[in-house]
Amino acid sequence: MSTSYRALRFSPAILLLACALSACGGGSSSSSDTTAVVNPPPPVTPPAATGDTGSVSAAYVQGASPRYMLLNVASQSTGILTRVTQGSSGALSVIADSSFSGTPAITREISGDASFAQGRWFSGTITNASGATVLSGNNASAHYSVYNAVAALPTSGSLQCDGGSYTAPSYTGGASVQPAAYFGTASGSASVVFGPSGAVLSMTVDATAGGSTGRISGTGTMSRPDMSLIGGGFLGGDSGTLLALGDGGAGRYLLTGGYKLVLANGANYQGIATFRCS
Repeated sequence: MSTSYRALRFSPAILLLACALSACGGGSSSSSDTTAVVNPPPPVTPPAATGDTGSVSAAYVQGASPRYMLLNVASQSTGILTRVTQGSSGALSVIADSSFSGTPAITREISGDASFAQGRWFSGTITNASGATVLSGNNASAHYSVYNAVAALPTSGSLQCDGGSYTAPSYTGGASVQPAAYFGTASGSASVVFGPSGAVLSMTVDATAGGSTGRISGTGTMSRPDMSLIGGGFLGGDSGTLLALGDGGAGRYLLTGGYKLVLANGANYQGIATFRCS
């Protein structure tokens, strides 16, 4: 499935967005600060939990324009990173107005360096202005990435991106699956092309879980460095992408992409990928 975008100007405040599938169609929008709420998936029996997984090569360092994206079970938000706390394992426990705690508080697929931090809150309690959400170690996960927006967009040039760092795609509903398919694996590709109109971001993610596969592709043009590009039915719970551009340091860039997709068996999954581009 492929999605395309149209760019809008944004308010620095976090906007509440709701997008019914019948209204979204194949259209799209862009935002620098968004929150969306969709129906949660049915509860499932959790497997046994273990500890944190993954690591970072360096602690994340906030820049002049820090940003975040957070994909929870029934909501998605992106905006200005007003607060962040990172532990010794590289896992984040505070992202903007959301905190993660518990005994234990488990984070999976930790990755990052000085320019970004990524992971998946797996078991613990998320607390924010909306209340508390308990992740009991089943399919319910919250995927996050924090990064620094670039100061300005170049007007020319094409970047080559690496194979990406991924959180494990997590089951969010649709067709019923067995516990072994609550989480899958992902791979993909990305590209960034700068031009007079801005930066064209493109991302494709292939996901596999329980022997079934699916693909989602998204592309769009950002005219401002703090924009997030929303494509397809992402805000309505259908297949779609959320793309952003970050500063990778030393002249490098980051393409950070949240995604939702439906596998061939009808099961829904979501996750986050970050690509280093230069």
